[in-house]
Amino acid sequence: MPEHFKRISAEEFADLDCDEVTLLDLREEYEFERDGIEGSINLPMDRIGTRLSEVPKDKPVIVYCKIGLWSEAIAEVLADRGYDAATLEGGYNRYLGLMYGM
Repeated sequence: MPEHFKRISAEEFADLDCDEVTLLDLREEYEFERDGIEGSINLPMDRIGTRLSEVPKDKPVIVYCKIGLWSEAIAEVLADRGYDAATLEGGYNRYLGLMYGM
């Protein structure tokens, strides 16, 4: 069965206009506090079941975690619930690698 969510690269992620998308950060709260992206929603995996309603449906949702595994599962759940969802390939670590040349 084909997936119904998108995958975006770190380069595409870096070029996003945060006013046009919702960024959903699945990392732990301490990670988000250390280096979260301004304007993103922090929704750690252990809280997603009770707080999913906090994710707005009015614009695309880009989901990311540390390495990209959990974000794929959550992007699929969101897509199943009617969201325009995408996941960041390689997760936040790949994005940081791009930004800092690592």
